[in-house]
Amino acid sequence: MISFDFGSPEKNLERVGLARDSLLAEQIYSKAFDGCIVGYEAAPLDKAKELLPLAAEFSVAPISDFNVGAVAIGGTGKLYLGANLEFAGVPLSTTLHAEQSAILNARDHGETSVDSLVVSVAPCGHCRQFLWELPNAAELKLLFAGQTFDLQALLPSAFGGPRPEGESVMDSPLLDLEPVVSPSSSLAKHAIQAARKCYVPYSKSPEGLALECASGAIFTGSTVQSIAFNPTVSAIVGAMNHRNFSHSRNDAITAVVYAKLANNLSEQEALTGSLLGKVSDAEVRTITLEMV
Repeated sequence: MISFDFGSPEKNLERVGLARDSLLAEQIYSKAFDGCIVGYEAAPLDKAKELLPLAAEFSVAPISDFNVGAVAIGGTGKLYLGANLEFAGVPLSTTLHAEQSAILNARDHGETSVDSLVVSVAPCGHCRQFLWELPNAAELKLLFAGQTFDLQALLPSAFGGPRPEGESVMDSPLLDLEPVVSPSSSLAKHAIQAARKCYVPYSKSPEGLALECASGAIFTGSTVQSIAFNPTVSAIVGAMNHRNFSHSRNDAITAVVYAKLANNLSEQEALTGSLLGKVSDAEVRTITLEMV
C-alpha cells in the first residue's frame, strides 16, 4: 500500500516523477500544506494530469488496497488533490471516493465552482451522482483513460435536476445556527462553524465536526449531501479528509467536538463515535444547535 510520508516528501515526489518541480516541492514541504496547489493557473489541466500519481499517494485503502487519485480544477485555476479513504472495522458506506475528496478539498478552500476533474480511473456511478450536486454539473468535464467526457453524458437520466445557482454544494449560503449553550472552547466554535457550512438541502439536518491532533492542528468537516442520499459525506469523514492532506495526517487525534440540531431527522452521531473509536481514543463531545 502506498502512503505519502511527509517525513520524506522528496522520495514521494521522486517516485511520481515530480522531484524537479521546485514550485510544487516548496508547497509540499511547507507545514501549511493542505492539499491545494497554486502557481499553475496558466495551464491547470496539464498540471492536473501530472499530479494524479501524487494525489494517489494520499490514498488510504486498508480494505481494497486500490489507490485512486483525483485532481479538481477550481474556477480560480487552483488545483485540489483528492484520494480515496477507507476505514477498517466500520461500514463500507463510510468510504470516501477520490472524486468526492477532491470536491470537498476545493469546497473547503472556498472555491465556488469546479471546471474539470481529472481521475486516475473511471468514476463509479456513486461519484457521478455526487458530482450532480455541482452548480455546473451538466458542463463538468471528467478526464480519465486519456479521454474527456461531460458528466451529463456519463450520467444519463440523472436522479434529480441540476441545482440552481446559489443552491449547490459549492455555493450554498451559510446556515443560521447558534449553540443552545455558549461554547467554552475554540474547538467547539470550529465545530459550530462547520455545521453552518453544511450542505443539507434534502434532510435539513446540519452536522459539523472539529477534531484536534496532538500537533495542535484542527481539522473540520461538514455534512455534504446528495439527493440520492447514499453518496452523502458525513462530517467526520470530511474532517478526516481535511486531515489526510496535512502534515498531521498520522498524528494522534486528541479531542473531537460534534455539533448538530437537537431535532435532526438524520444524524451521524453513532457512526461518528464508531469510526473514531477505530482510529483514536478521544471521546466525542456533542454540542446542540438551534436554527435562528
